[in-house]
Amino acid sequence: MKFYTLLSIFLIYIIQYTYSFPQNKLPKDAIIVAKDGSGNFKTVTEAINSLPNNASSERVIYIKNGTYYEYIVCQKKFVTMVGENRDKVILTYDLNNAKTGSSSKCATFRSYGDNFKAFDITFENTAPFPGVNTQAPAINCMAKNQYYENCRFLSYQDTLLSNTGTQYFKNCYIRGFTDFIWGSGRAVFDQCTIHVDSKGDIYRANAYLTANGNKDGNFKEGGFLITNSKVTTDGSSFYLGRLWKQNCYVIFDNTEFPGNKLVKEGWTTFSNTPQYSSTSRVGEHKCYGPNYNTYGRVSYANQFSSVPSIAEFLGGNISYIDDTFVKKGTATQKAVETKTLTTTTIKPIETSSADPNCNPLYYQCGGVNYKGSKCCRQGTCKKYNDYFSVYK
Repeated sequence: MKFYTLLSIFLIYIIQYTYSFPQNKLPKDAIIVAKDGSGNFKTVTEAINSLPNNASSERVIYIKNGTYYEYIVCQKKFVTMVGENRDKVILTYDLNNAKTGSSSKCATFRSYGDNFKAFDITFENTAPFPGVNTQAPAINCMAKNQYYENCRFLSYQDTLLSNTGTQYFKNCYIRGFTDFIWGSGRAVFDQCTIHVDSKGDIYRANAYLTANGNKDGNFKEGGFLITNSKVTTDGSSFYLGRLWKQNCYVIFDNTEFPGNKLVKEGWTTFSNTPQYSSTSRVGEHKCYGPNYNTYGRVSYANQFSSVPSIAEFLGGNISYIDDTFVKKGTATQKAVETKTLTTTTIKPIETSSADPNCNPLYYQCGGVNYKGSKCCRQGTCKKYNDYFSVYK
């Protein structure tokens, strides 16, 4: 018993090291966020707001361990966010479609800037599920050349929204149940774990991994490539996806499945758009797993003989991944050093108001349980319903 206890402690120790990033590996001008006040700012929103609007090179925000209850919008380019520990840096909020009237604006984190990167961070939406209008993204990606490594995305419906632009997710964990990888963007999921979670009711219904919204008939602008990945489940059965838009484009490549939980048809349409089956391009390539086979797939499903490379799928140029911070070392370091980085105090940059405590455009400004600022630097507070108001 003593041996197994020591082994468990050792394994926990190793896992914490694997998902941690040492502070002393950061650039000297990195902005530090810490809830306890030991950094430059106490909130992620304040750190983002402190950055100049224009930039052509990377700006790094380091987030110390803690649960940050924030509704965050990042509209600035070349922002890199690094968490101290993937499982202990949690950006969380609890809006959904029922509260906001939108399946995208309710995302906990909205990433609207080109060349945004995130390492070792958990993005979470804790809105109620199941129910009516329970779409609740943890993240809404809406820009080009974005990169996410070793992050977790947690919700149940519409968890990860690749809205527009191009994104590359590497070694990430994505949890959900209904259409939980979705959108009209162009995204690669490389070495990711996609986990089906029914929130305790494995007999609820079948889950849907994807709902792609590509509208381009040439299949160049939108689509998902899921490669070298693994699908797991809490026991629920699942479809590979639903055809959301006319030219849905999804490839599962070299991905492991629990074959006895993959619905044999593989794919399905929404009830009001069965015609999308004739214009979409979906299928598998060299997938595998216990009891995995492709017998019984719908007629429009493909068994691809070849698939594009990651670079080809994302437009041919992924040099943006090899940026300043990445060159200095990957964010998934295997050891943690305890040196303290000397930081310089950074004052928030104000926009059109003299009050730095007021929020900018597109931030929440009111609603049930909202505890943040109720003044805006720009625009006015527009009420959607009792739960959600936003500066516009």
